[in-house]
Amino acid sequence: MNGQSVVLDVESARSGFLRRRRRNRRVAIQRRSLATMLAGTGTRLWQAGQRALRVTTKLALLLAAIAASAWGGQFAIRHVIDSPQFHIKQIEFAPTPHVAMADIEAVAGVAVGDKLLDVDTDAVAARIALHPWVASVHVSRRLPSSLVIDVHERHAVAVTALSGLYLIDETGRPFKRASMAEADGLPVLTGIERERYADMREVSEAAFREALAVLREYRSKASRPGVSEVNIDPAFGFSLFLLDGGAEVRLGRGNYGKKLAQLDQILEAVTSKEMGGLSALKIVHLDLPASERVPVLLRQSNKASGAPSKPVTGKASKS
Repeated sequence: MNGQSVVLDVESARSGFLRRRRRNRRVAIQRRSLATMLAGTGTRLWQAGQRALRVTTKLALLLAAIAASAWGGQFAIRHVIDSPQFHIKQIEFAPTPHVAMADIEAVAGVAVGDKLLDVDTDAVAARIALHPWVASVHVSRRLPSSLVIDVHERHAVAVTALSGLYLIDETGRPFKRASMAEADGLPVLTGIERERYADMREVSEAAFREALAVLREYRSKASRPGVSEVNIDPAFGFSLFLLDGGAEVRLGRGNYGKKLAQLDQILEAVTSKEMGGLSALKIVHLDLPASERVPVLLRQSNKASGAPSKPVTGKASKS
C-alpha cells in the first residue's frame, strides 16, 4: 500500500510539472525589417531576370541558327539555279499543222540559254494558249536542261458567218477568222448574226453544237450527197443545203434519224433518170408533222406553176 501511494505521488508531481511548463510557455514573434524584405525581393527579381535572360539567349541563338540555315539553303538553291548545267539547251516541241516552232518562240517568252528552274511553266502555258489554233497546252521541265511543250490543236469542222467567216471547232466555238484556204471544203453554219452571238454567246454556241450533231448524223451514211450549208432558225429548227444542186432539206427539230431515212428514199427516187437528178430537187419538207407522205418541191414544177409537187413516200413525182 505504501509503495503504491509513492508511485501515485510521483506521477502526480510529474503531471503538475508538465502543466506548469505548458502554462509558462512563451510565443515569440520575430518581425522582419523593411531592409530585409527589400533585399529578399531584389534577390528574387534578380534570379527571375537571370532565368529570362538565359531563355532569351537560347531563343535568339535558335533563331539565328534557323536564319543561317535558311540563308544557306537559299544560297544553295540560287547556286543550283544559276548553274550553267540547268540552263535551257533545248525546247522540245512537236509542230502541229497550224502551230509551228516559230509561233512558240514568238509567244512563249522563253529561249535557249534561259535558266530552266527560273521558268514559270504556268505563265508560259498561258501565253501559248492565246494562239488561236491552240486548244490546250502543257509545259514542263525535263532536267537538267530541256523545256517540254505539248500542244493539242483545235480541229476546224465548220465555218460561220459573223460579219465575216470564222472557223468553228467541235465544241461549237468560233475561234479564228477564216481565210479562203482555211474555209475551203467546210460547211457553213448560217442563221446566227454577230450581234446575236455577242449578246447570247452560250446559247449561240449550243445551237452551233446541235447543228454539228445534225450534220454528223447526216454524214453517218456515206452515200448521202455533200452538204454545203446548215441553216439555224431559232423558231423552226435546222435546214440542210445540198452541195450538188443546192436543194434545201428542212429538218425542223428532233427525230432526225427517221427524217433522214425518209430523205434517203426521196433522194433515191429523184436521182433516177426520169426525175433528172438532184438538180431537179428544190425543197424537201421534213419539218412538218410526222407523216409517211413528204411534200417535195421540184424545180420543174416550180417553173411551171409555182406550186409544190404532190406529197410522196419514197418516190418524188412531178405535179
